[in-house]
Amino acid sequence: MKLRRIEIENFRGFAHPVEIDVDDFTALIGRNDIGKSSVLSALTIFLEGDGVKIDSDDGAINGDKTQVRISCEFDGYPGSIVLDDQFETSLASERLLTGANRLRITKIFDCSKSKIAPEVFIEADEHPVDQNGESLIPLTLAELKKRAVEYGVALEVGEATVKAKIRQAIANRSAALTPKSVRIPVSKNDSKTLWDQLIRVLPICALFVSDRASSEKDKEAQTPMGIAVEAALNEIQDKLDDISLIIETRVQDVANRTLAKLQEMNPELAGQLQASLREKPKWKDLFKYTLNSDQGVPIDKRGSGVRRLVLLNFFRAEAERRALNEGGRPIIYAIEEPETAQHPDHQKILVKALIEIASKGGQVILTTHAPGLAGELPTPSLRFLDAAEDGRRVIRSVATEDANNLFVFIAERLGMLPDNQVRVLICVEGANDVRFLKAVSCTLSETDASIPDLSRDPRFVFVPMKGGNLIDVVNLHIFKNFRKPEFHIYDQDEGQTYADQAAEVNARGDGSKAVQTKKRYMESYVHADALDRTKGVKLVIDDSIDYTPQLAGLLGVKKAEAKAILSCEVAPAMSVEEIDEADGTGEIRSWLIEISAMAA
Repeated sequence: MKLRRIEIENFRGFAHPVEIDVDDFTALIGRNDIGKSSVLSALTIFLEGDGVKIDSDDGAINGDKTQVRISCEFDGYPGSIVLDDQFETSLASERLLTGANRLRITKIFDCSKSKIAPEVFIEADEHPVDQNGESLIPLTLAELKKRAVEYGVALEVGEATVKAKIRQAIANRSAALTPKSVRIPVSKNDSKTLWDQLIRVLPICALFVSDRASSEKDKEAQTPMGIAVEAALNEIQDKLDDISLIIETRVQDVANRTLAKLQEMNPELAGQLQASLREKPKWKDLFKYTLNSDQGVPIDKRGSGVRRLVLLNFFRAEAERRALNEGGRPIIYAIEEPETAQHPDHQKILVKALIEIASKGGQVILTTHAPGLAGELPTPSLRFLDAAEDGRRVIRSVATEDANNLFVFIAERLGMLPDNQVRVLICVEGANDVRFLKAVSCTLSETDASIPDLSRDPRFVFVPMKGGNLIDVVNLHIFKNFRKPEFHIYDQDEGQTYADQAAEVNARGDGSKAVQTKKRYMESYVHADALDRTKGVKLVIDDSIDYTPQLAGLLGVKKAEAKAILSCEVAPAMSVEEIDEADGTGEIRSWLIEISAMAA
């Protein structure tokens, strides 16, 4: 089952209702104190997860504290479910779904009270109700039988003992019910059984907060290690019992000899004493584990970023164990600010790992206000939480407005602005082209002052033209607003398509320029000797054919990996002479000199 929408009202800063659509991977973005963490807390409270419990302070100051509402919509629900009487039915046959075929559940909390227990409702469309607008779901077996009599429905053999069958009989064989949109209470009296059944198939919400301690002594860290210890001890329980018996026997022998001696001195006192085991040994408590590096440094002595990263994965392991123990329930990983204390490289790795979790059937909802992390997130996942002029919270996403305007808006709000030192925007096809040009410009600039080192010079910014991550789009739109000249480099292998694009850029009249490579593509400017020297591969590099599939086969990697190797390993290894030899007409030098002139 997957969460697809959460709605919040009168909860903390959300005095007015706000609706957030949820994908398998969703990122809540916004400034500090806008309510991102409150959304994750509300979800955890709704799904009865660990770490957050609702209290009287959770009612919105400017809202109705008696009507704190959290609603969630789900799809992917089981085809059959036991709601009561151990009889399998379905949400569809009970007409408990919305018009979009989702299961919508609402919890209402009265935060004006000291003890807060939610009222739980299923909100359904086209649900059969009586003349008072009430559903049959909350009725007891006796009440349902009475209704059947009132509505003139004769129950058949096997129907009178099962509530689900009586409800269906009344709905199918009586005109007394009318389909309407309705909110059905399922948390009180006999209907509470229905909620108890539903919670077994709803996702588990595993909340990882941003300001938690990052020590291996935390509960999440100790629980998986403790489970491992328990499993090991269970495997040798017979041996442990034997050890316990030996110890008890020897201790009892010492006690008996002690009492015998005491009998000689004080028979009355000796008669009042006897040896007994105070409590059975708790073997688990004897084993305390930590994680050490290969240099023997324990985790709590490592940097905060490492500690937090390790703890996050302890947290994942515990969530998966809990889900397995509860019948394989799906997991929603709700993670606050995963970038906290992490190096930018680790942030990228972390984002990639979280996206992979979502792609394999899990759900991830994270929050961030860090431009660096936001720039790595898939654009469809972004939900920008903002405050309107009247104080209401609003959600902006690609589903609600023009994507281009949204990207610029997010970039400006997060401070993702271009540096004032930037003078030229270098537009290339992909990340490998960026790496190649940075490598060769670095080498050539060492012996030619007219050539800039694109790997270090802040006057130049690369924009890979393919791909759809936010940071690409941000650079494109923000630098366009600043009217920076652009230098475009297109491959030859796209023929007229790229020729037309180059002509369009050259016709702008704003100082921008576009060229097409004379060779097939950037990889054609790699020297064969450098390839042989770095990877031990002898290969003829033809200017007109795509040799990367052959290289991939020789290296035993995928084509994309072969291209990355050429730009990351081979290009930096080329000498000035090899660059000039591979580029016989001096194209690369001419590009770099032109780019330098544009910056001046």
